[in-house]
Amino acid sequence: MLKCDFCGVETDFVVRVAIDKDYDRLTVRHEKRYACIVCSEKKERERQERTKDSAEQKK
Repeated sequence: MLKCDFCGVETDFVVRVAIDKDYDRLTVRHEKRYACIVCSEKKERERQERTKDSAEQKK
């Protein structure tokens, strides 16, 4: 079993999650964190909201 780094649930499947604002997976060192499906989906919604907010501010 694997463990979600966000909620602590034990699961058979985790997804690697990058939560840094200006994440660049090729050149920026960052902490590796893994999420269960529920937390992964939540983090993706949060990322999309930040992207949306950032785009609106540039208008």
